Amino acid sequence: MTGTFFIMVACFTWALDTLIRYPLLNQGYSTLEIVLYEHLTLIFLTAPLLWKYRSNFRHMNSMSVVSLFFIGGIGSAVGTLAFTQAFHYLNPTVVILLQKLQPIVAILGAAWFLKERIRAYFLYWSVLIIGGSLVMMWPDISALSLHNLHYSNNSTDTLSGYGYTLLAVFSWGMATVCGRYLSDQKMPANAIMSGRFAFGFLVLLTFSLFQPEQVHVVSYSVGGSIALMAVISGLLGMGFYYLGLKDTPAHMATLAEMTFPVFAAIINWSILGIELNSYQIIGGFILVLGNVGLRLRSISKPATSQLQQA
Repeated sequence: MTGTFFIMVACFTWALDTLIRYPLLNQGYSTLEIVLYEHLTLIFLTAPLLWKYRSNFRHMNSMSVVSLFFIGGIGSAVGTLAFTQAFHYLNPTVVILLQKLQPIVAILGAAWFLKERIRAYFLYWSVLIIGGSLVMMWPDISALSLHNLHYSNNSTDTLSGYGYTLLAVFSWGMATVCGRYLSDQKMPANAIMSGRFAFGFLVLLTFSLFQPEQVHVVSYSVGGSIALMAVISGLLGMGFYYLGLKDTPAHMATLAEMTFPVFAAIINWSILGIELNSYQIIGGFILVLGNVGLRLRSISKPATSQLQQA
């Protein structure tokens, strides 16, 4: 019971992320600015781990280096940029709910990269998950007539929002696959985490060199808010999550993780006033239900269940 509670606490900290990220965007701070300073905080906090695991980094093979770069450069940097940018165009709760498409990407990626077999139940549950996603998006899809695509800024903004959301889904889903590969290579979890933030920061720093107008020196209060976001949803969230996993059966952990979109919806609705329409509520319920079904069905397959990271 304690383990389940810790996982739910982790989900609550992840849901709090929007309370800082979304207002910062509305105040005019750029996506790159927010994510760069977020990673700078995480680099500072995990620097001791980089030193501790320096021997592991030196002895990585070429595929491990590529995998760690993908986790950091694509998963942590590009994925977080896309996720944050999607908030400009879509309801943040919808963006969060659609991240539940990640297990599909992870399992397909594992079949391609790790040569794992796709089982029949995956196809059945995937239909339900994708169906729920389409229900959520239906009002926007139905509005995207040919005329609107050419002349409506709202339509192109909506397409951009879903594009960024799906880019985050792909980035984080495939990063899970690469993380699984590194785990198979016996690389410690803390080494993967610290390497992820390091590569992510280097990629973001490169982006900022080509877009200097997007990054400015922020005030102490804004910097403190970003640092708080990184600590709460990043370090504390993952800390509680892995602490909970130690004492929680896989099926209970799966159910506990589904409190994340519920917490996010409640917090966004009650504090930020971000409501969901009936399509989004029904579609979100179907999406979460399909996600629970897929993950519960796969927990008897250890190799697959590790890929179901939200």
